[in-house]
Amino acid sequence: MSGGWSRLLTRCSERLVAELPIFDQVGNALVGFQFQDRLAADVPPTPVSLVVVIFRREVLLVFDRWREQWELPGGMREAGENALQAAARELGEETGIRTADLDLVAVAEFDVRRPDRREYAAIYRAALSEPPTLIVNDEVSDFLWWNPLSAVPDMASPLDTEIARRLL
Repeated sequence: MSGGWSRLLTRCSERLVAELPIFDQVGNALVGFQFQDRLAADVPPTPVSLVVVIFRREVLLVFDRWREQWELPGGMREAGENALQAAARELGEETGIRTADLDLVAVAEFDVRRPDRREYAAIYRAALSEPPTLIVNDEVSDFLWWNPLSAVPDMASPLDTEIARRLL
């Protein structure tokens, strides 16, 4: 593959998924993805929690003011939090969606730059039956409902959009 944005796409269960690893514009890479039903008993610590919010087969992306890109809601665990608590808190802070009805569906493995490290993220899914009221805040300036079967939006994190594609 040529360049960090290039991906070899394959058809799998009516969705496009990328061959791993895939890279973002600063060299971070999604290097592994394990669905919850395949997780080993010795899952590594997950300091990051991400939430794939689904409504009518579309995924919610938030526009992060600091990174200036579309991404999944989520972030780092705080002291004393487990991965589920971090996911629920981050989802509420970034979108205004308040729910504890989150399902752990996968763990993603990343090679992260600045500083270089291996990092794992707990991936949660929230399937909504009604459209949420979304709230712009200091961290998030906009929201986008994206169909993962369509093209990746401009300025979207290729790592986060790949995670979303794997869940639908």
